[in-house]
Amino acid sequence: SDQRVRGVTMMKNFTKTLAFVAYLLHTACAVLPPTLPSWEPTYAMGMSTLSMQCNGSGWSDPTRGAEFGIISYDWSNSKEQWAKAQPMDCEERLLQQASMTKAANPATHTWVYRNVVKALPWFTSVREILDDPAYSGFFLKFDPDLAEPAMDRCAAENQTKCSLLYHDQMQTPAVPTPENPNPDGSCLDTGCNSGENPTGEYLFDHRNGTQLLTWLIDNHILSDTGVGHPDVDGMFMDDYWCSNLVCEDKPDTPGCPCNDPVQGATEVDANQQKDMGLSDEDIRDLYYAWDKNMGEIQQAILDAGGYTWSLMDGQNNANASPFLLTGDNCASTLRAACSSGSDWQTKAKLFGLTVEDNEPSQLDQDVAFFLLARGDYAWLGWGVWGMTWPFNPEPAHGELPPLPNGVPRPEMIDRDFGKPVDTEGFCEEVSEGVFRREWTSGTVELDCNAFVGTVPV
Repeated sequence: SDQRVRGVTMMKNFTKTLAFVAYLLHTACAVLPPTLPSWEPTYAMGMSTLSMQCNGSGWSDPTRGAEFGIISYDWSNSKEQWAKAQPMDCEERLLQQASMTKAANPATHTWVYRNVVKALPWFTSVREILDDPAYSGFFLKFDPDLAEPAMDRCAAENQTKCSLLYHDQMQTPAVPTPENPNPDGSCLDTGCNSGENPTGEYLFDHRNGTQLLTWLIDNHILSDTGVGHPDVDGMFMDDYWCSNLVCEDKPDTPGCPCNDPVQGATEVDANQQKDMGLSDEDIRDLYYAWDKNMGEIQQAILDAGGYTWSLMDGQNNANASPFLLTGDNCASTLRAACSSGSDWQTKAKLFGLTVEDNEPSQLDQDVAFFLLARGDYAWLGWGVWGMTWPFNPEPAHGELPPLPNGVPRPEMIDRDFGKPVDTEGFCEEVSEGVFRREWTSGTVELDCNAFVGTVPV
């Protein structure tokens, strides 16, 4: 009938309206663009350095950490201890590490690790709600119709300890076995204690809406173990969602194409979509819901006077990769950096030292480039992903075997160069391929033709 046709048409129009409203909400409340921190900038070279630090066998040296302008402590820090704790206490140990560093140098910005894609039960705040059925709507679940998922629902060491909440056991502490004597964190032989559920990487369901977002901000991000504590100035926010449908529609979306390892949550088992019974549309909706919540979380951190790694230019989606200078990109990069309104001058940027065999291999060039190109907010660090300066007696992220000694900081990156003299804050190409900038301590120059850097002594 005509009435039925009108009803169907109205429903289609209503659905389109809802989709448009959802689109507007997404575009208005998404991951923030590169944003500057609220604290005062510094041109002191020593405090213009950064490291993401981790010592899997124990505490990171707080005195060494306090040498940096930003020191961000990874979740694997002190893993040998917290993986055996009853129950696991990674969250509290991260705070203690930050407090020890802050005591050594109050000027250092101390950060801790957080993840709002994965719900990690070695964080006390997460474990408490994983164990509370009232919060089950915060988490994604195994497909109840799937008889044998790729990921075991039960703990490897205890097949009676199971969960209907989806989790993988890829980067998780475990009980050592002859087949796997060195897991990613060794629990006691009696089993892993991360609460009533198996130890694993669970996933937040950001489609839950404001309840999950409110809990994350109040209890996990701005809590008294997070940015709400005076010793915590910021966070490294790990992982992200990726959707093939979003990538097809907008290929320039950060994280596209989805290959870490597949669409869905990053660094989670490749069978996750099937194990949870998710459609491509479900993953698209999870991406948009996470994207919206992540923007709200970033803003909450900024409003609290903190900062997060993903707000630096080029570091979105849990990237932690500095720009590395080469002879080939030297001139073109500096021409861009020395131009008016350049991103190098106006955004927070990460610069890396090129390293070979645990030693900076072109220190003069890298420091000269940093002094030429940097703006108010810029940091220099170890030139690898993660920028982990190997100052502990072991390599980054708890790898074995240990190094005999940590790598010291070169004197040059603690030298007092003063401030740029030029009021506009720009370097200058004084002849083809030769760039210069005046600092209060003297002249900084980088000859990209000969690839020779000169800084004041």
